[in-house]
Amino acid sequence: MDYNNIIEIIVEELYKKINTTNVGYIENENRKKVIILYENDKSKFDLLNDKFNIEIFDSATKDCDAVIVSKLCMRSICNLALGNSFSNEERFLLKMLMKGKKVYVLDEGIEYKLYKDTAPKALYNKYRAYEEDICRYGVKIIKNLNEITLSERAFSEETFNKEILNEEILNEEKVKIDDNFSIDLTQKRLISESDLRKPMISGTKDIIVSKNSIITPLAIDFIRIHNITVKRI
Repeated sequence: MDYNNIIEIIVEELYKKINTTNVGYIENENRKKVIILYENDKSKFDLLNDKFNIEIFDSATKDCDAVIVSKLCMRSICNLALGNSFSNEERFLLKMLMKGKKVYVLDEGIEYKLYKDTAPKALYNKYRAYEEDICRYGVKIIKNLNEITLSERAFSEETFNKEILNEEILNEEKVKIDDNFSIDLTQKRLISESDLRKPMISGTKDIIVSKNSIITPLAIDFIRIHNITVKRI
């Protein structure tokens, strides 16, 4: 038996394993870290394993590149909208938003939406306003995991596309203020659904906004439902 030959084969195999391990380690280190909140079953996010390092939140978690909120109860959405925190998860979430990190919330996990058909309208709309608030903070509500991207270019394009969508959907026109039945919102850069509720109480059907104003998706829905005319100046 040629022992020298056997040793060479063993050494070669060891080198292969070491190199393979190092490559995997480097690739793993280069991937962005995504933390999952309010979910213990990591397998639900296997779809993202090829792109990101997925970890479940625990008390030792200090930082990350993005957060996915699997479930958002009514208490948590209220606390987040008000900038409050009463748990480690809520404190971590607020801290990541303050750091400018991306935060995604799964739409199917937002608890208040389960009561759409039974909740008093005023109470349900209160939680819709909370949802609008957290979206203004940078939270993105997603229908599926494929919508997740940590690309800055994609983020810029997403913002641009929302502005274009606002104009196309509403078919807005540039006009002058020519009646006494319009509500002037030209001083607001961002028009939310909560901005439109008070005008609707008095029966207002027209709103006037600046040509640079951005109208949130929930506000767009409100405008459609109530047949409000949007005028840009």
